[in-house]
Amino acid sequence: MAQEKDTGKSKYTIGEYSFASFHEYRDGLEDVRKIEIINEKLNIQDPEVAVRLYNDIREGRIAFKSPIGDEFYAHLADIVADKSVDLLEDKATVEEAEDKMKYQKYIGLAFMIVAVVSFAIFGVAELRDIITTRQAAKMAEQVQQEQAHKAADAAREKADKNSETSANGQSAGDNTVVTSMEILPEYVDLHNQNSDMVGWLKIEGTNIDYVVVQKSGDNEYYLNHAFDGSSNSNGSIFMDYRSNIVTPTTNTIIYGHNMKSGMMFGGLKNYLSDGYLDSHKYINFNTLYENRQYEIVAVCLSQVQYQDDASAYRYYDFISAGTDEEFEMFRQNVDSLAVVGNADGLTRDDKLLTLSTCNSYTEDGRLFVVAKQVQ
Repeated sequence: MAQEKDTGKSKYTIGEYSFASFHEYRDGLEDVRKIEIINEKLNIQDPEVAVRLYNDIREGRIAFKSPIGDEFYAHLADIVADKSVDLLEDKATVEEAEDKMKYQKYIGLAFMIVAVVSFAIFGVAELRDIITTRQAAKMAEQVQQEQAHKAADAAREKADKNSETSANGQSAGDNTVVTSMEILPEYVDLHNQNSDMVGWLKIEGTNIDYVVVQKSGDNEYYLNHAFDGSSNSNGSIFMDYRSNIVTPTTNTIIYGHNMKSGMMFGGLKNYLSDGYLDSHKYINFNTLYENRQYEIVAVCLSQVQYQDDASAYRYYDFISAGTDEEFEMFRQNVDSLAVVGNADGLTRDDKLLTLSTCNSYTEDGRLFVVAKQVQ
């Protein structure tokens, strides 16, 4: 069950309806979709259509799972009792419809208005649990700024020169950092195999236990390439090219596919379950040069925001807080998107880690976990 805010308001709402859990919320969305299709295809004000539809629902041929569906059924009963008595199959059906009409006279009509408006606002398509490479590509497209495309070639040249100059160099976008820090012994061989390696990510008690890579100026390559450079639909766990392990930015972002098999970041959806965070709250992200530990403070649901929406907040663009106002905007948005935990205790001095993946709670949905460094 998702944790609610101190205001007591449910985080899962559709119009005037509130839901205690994500699963109940999903059932509500499915019912809204069914009702939308019914209203698109049928004229329920036609007595014969209303009777046939009413009987289909009553006999279970069309099933609803939420109070939204119940309200639609009651509204349909109102129509049947009011207009179609002579068309009903038997007296018992008439009495049932009339009983429902007595106390649901106008609620059903009000619901229909709320449901249609809510559906338009949420832009809900059919819920699906099929995560594809194309969906993940949309995630990267938003974090890949236009200047990154222009600077990509120059950044790669710098990275190549840097690798020749120092085996301990660290590239981040078009800013190349050369360090004299020594690579930890356990990572030397892996780094020799692939100089894009920047560290290792592990969450105890989960399947997340992977090498982390970073492609200079490029957040797309490792969407469909394995550590050894071979094509692979699972991709790799990779760090945003704008982040830096030597001189960390305010927020380090790491991406991975939400594979149905549970591989890569497929296990992050477990954080939506009640109590899961309490027993899996620590993330170990060891860079090439040092061991780090982070504590998860918030688990959030969002979606891809398109470039023509200038007012939308994009959590995946928060890398460095240039001002207190920028950090506060990030903190408030995390708090508003959190379904588990909150960002109330975060400060600008904290070093943050964000794990980001796809989630099918809505079209182009995203699940991201925010943690702060504790070691």
